[in-house]
Amino acid sequence: MTARTRIPATTGTQPRAHRGLALVGPALGLVLALACGHREVDNAGGGDPTAGPEGREQPPQTPDRIAGADEAEPYVHAAPTRFAPALTALADGPHPPSGSVLADTDACASCHEAVATQWKTSAHAFASFNNPIYRASIARFRDHETRAEQGASDQGLHRSRFCAGCHDPALLLDDAMDVEIAPQDPRAHAGVTCRTCHGVADASEDGNGSYTLASAELPLPVETASGFEPTSVARHREALGPARLACDSCHRAFIGVASGHPHHLGGTDEPGPWRDSSYAGNKLRLDTPVQERDCVDCHMTREPTELADPAVDEHGEIRSHRFLGGHTWLAAIRGDDETLARVQAFLTGIASVDIAAVELGGQRALLGHGLDADARGRVILDLVVRNLAVGHRFPGGTRDAQDTWLAVEVRDRHGQLVAALDEDHGEVHRLRTGVVNGEGELVDAREVEQLRAVAFDHTIGPRDAVVVRYALELPAEAEGPLRIEAKLLHRSRTAALAAETCAQANTADGRAFTRASQRLISDKLELGKALDACAAPPVTEISSHSWTLGGDPAAPAEPKPARPDHERLWELGMGLYHHVQERLPESRAALEAALVALDDAPGLDATAADAARARIYAMLGAVVARQGRVDEALDIADRIAALAPDHPYPHLLRGRALAKVWRWEQAIPHLERARAANPESPQLAGELAAALGSVGRHREALAVAANALALSPRDPTLLRAQALALRALADPRAEAALDAYFEHRIPDEQPHLAARCGERDPSCARERVPVHVHDGADPERL
Repeated sequence: MTARTRIPATTGTQPRAHRGLALVGPALGLVLALACGHREVDNAGGGDPTAGPEGREQPPQTPDRIAGADEAEPYVHAAPTRFAPALTALADGPHPPSGSVLADTDACASCHEAVATQWKTSAHAFASFNNPIYRASIARFRDHETRAEQGASDQGLHRSRFCAGCHDPALLLDDAMDVEIAPQDPRAHAGVTCRTCHGVADASEDGNGSYTLASAELPLPVETASGFEPTSVARHREALGPARLACDSCHRAFIGVASGHPHHLGGTDEPGPWRDSSYAGNKLRLDTPVQERDCVDCHMTREPTELADPAVDEHGEIRSHRFLGGHTWLAAIRGDDETLARVQAFLTGIASVDIAAVELGGQRALLGHGLDADARGRVILDLVVRNLAVGHRFPGGTRDAQDTWLAVEVRDRHGQLVAALDEDHGEVHRLRTGVVNGEGELVDAREVEQLRAVAFDHTIGPRDAVVVRYALELPAEAEGPLRIEAKLLHRSRTAALAAETCAQANTADGRAFTRASQRLISDKLELGKALDACAAPPVTEISSHSWTLGGDPAAPAEPKPARPDHERLWELGMGLYHHVQERLPESRAALEAALVALDDAPGLDATAADAARARIYAMLGAVVARQGRVDEALDIADRIAALAPDHPYPHLLRGRALAKVWRWEQAIPHLERARAANPESPQLAGELAAALGSVGRHREALAVAANALALSPRDPTLLRAQALALRALADPRAEAALDAYFEHRIPDEQPHLAARCGERDPSCARERVPVHVHDGADPERL
């Protein structure tokens, strides 16, 4: 993806008191200001700062300059366009597209029948006011009275442009978002059309529709008696451009002052986690092998078609334009059973759930091994949920409105339910982001105008894992063996948003839009089906795992999980790594047990065993580095290097462990080596830039941060590193860079609002604890 040209622009300003310390926040200001200034570094004995203990691999001497540092220019956000607050732009040219031209899909469908047929079933085709879910949210955002009640600024119509860059480009181009939209306006039912994606001439990874549409007449293929003339087909294809340019520009979103909010707050972000993942080719973790993939590889897989279309390849296949994701409810609203089945099949197995540890009768047993079969009473289950196949966070998209949860039930030998923790029994754990309003109340129905701060985030990064603890009471009279089953379940939107969507669809305005949709997009709907915004959101089982306490020794053995014990324990340690620091020993215990299980694993050849051991050590090294146990982390890094000599993770571990205790000079060579293997990782760039700035290598810190900002333009860590470097260099552009950082840093009120959420809502207080316990219902209620 190409980055938008860096155009000098005036960024928004915001009052700043105590500028020097405010860069790092009031609580840690003094400490970190010292750490990130020109302080002398304690090299634990002096001498060569890159030298390590005898026998340990020595990093190379740090080069005088990172390549290109002397020519480094700061990253500057693009100037607002006429479509602000959307970041959409039009290229200079004689034929800028109108909204009506953008909305016209029939012209494309006349040749591309297969593509058009698939697209009509997609969420892209229903991205506009023809989608009752989106309409419920944007109608409230645009409503003057709603905004006034929330203390939001007026101009809701104009400010709703920030949605339109991605959801309503046909309305945006004609400035139609600035006025009331007539339900019968075809542009309001267009969605993201062919010419939206294929008309993108350039794009950046900024988000909020940060693409530039071409302003040139589209050359059409010339048809002759023997078929289409090849040169004209080539011109047509070249003019359409690589549509994948547009993905990141819309699948990253944020709110801020321009959208009528008091401060910046990041939202949907698929490219960010992907950039730092194994799927993007990065090696920030030692993992089982995964195939590198981008958005198109996952969401536009090739599928066979019998329809005529020039895009069909020699195998009779075409890139799917169904854009399958998690939109099960949208398919149900449209009455599209085929698409619903496809989406549910797509979701199945993308994440796993595993009953990885059981605590019962005062004994904690990893993988449940060795527990007393007759024990009863309170049982605590460690459920590991791992993101196996999603290249961004899981669940993704609008994470505050996601509804993915865990359910557990226990049945006795007769199949009778004796304990449960599900939506009918107790309070389940949901994988979502908890966002609060200005009063610290959780916002559950996409009330975008109210969003102020993040209280917690229980979504899971690519290839990462989390641990969820469920507690149930096993009745003393329950006859064993007891079968415990955990399920990972998914609905695409919260119950609150479903109720809000249904209610809005039954207003006079909602009914008018539905009638218009039925007339204007009847070809997108199943024959005879109507848009039913009150349809029940479907539930999809993504994964399940069962475990039996006790049983007849003569009975057939229960099928073992697909992953061996050492891998399950590795995943448990990975999930427990997200504990509060005082409980990291639980993660270490799981990882040490994984090493023992690996020694006992049957049938592993030496190569596979070495790879598995390196993965376990990598996670163990991360744990001890986080604890500040530097020497142990360095020893573990050497072990990993011996097992996986070609992998850069040992350098990353060394660099992070040394940086953790401010041994910057020693950390930098390792971080540089790690970055050489991960050149497009914004996360690693932020770590290296901070280290370079901390030892006064400001020109190089600027180069690293500015380059990474092209991939993650509003990352506060990178913006901070850039601003500090420019200030240290006495660069006149430092003031604007500081403004950009202050505009995008975590708002000062976020911890206060998150704490207020916990004070007023016990469930919010529980969810703010990294690994907490959910209690099931009293067995008498079953």
